[in-house]
Amino acid sequence: MPERYTIEEANALVPEVAERIARLGALQRRAATGLAGARRRARGNGHRGSLGAGVAGEMGALLAWFEERRLLVKGVAPALVDFPAEYGGREVLLCWAEGEERIGWYHLPDAGFAGRRPVGELRD
Repeated sequence: MPERYTIEEANALVPEVAERIARLGALQRRAATGLAGARRRARGNGHRGSLGAGVAGEMGALLAWFEERRLLVKGVAPALVDFPAEYGGREVLLCWAEGEERIGWYHLPDAGFAGRRPVGELRD
């Protein structure tokens, strides 16, 4: 996996990122619903509610996939993922948000989503 992504490399990965982040969001909703039900049942029997091992395991595997690729998951609902990159000798984050078909934005590491700028401004 690259330490830093080019815009082309990030764009090539966007469909898989979108698919996996959607699955992560579905698991997150399922976990929240299941955990709430488990807590209600636990009040009656004195046990603590917990997240099912299958859901937790799949969520862990999905998060590991992002980590192995050095992708930064900043949000799941709405989805927001940053790809580390370097342009013009400076570190930047190529930014993908839910609903975007390709990388169109970047920001400096300390600027966050509010500091997004068009990738057309980037120079090698």
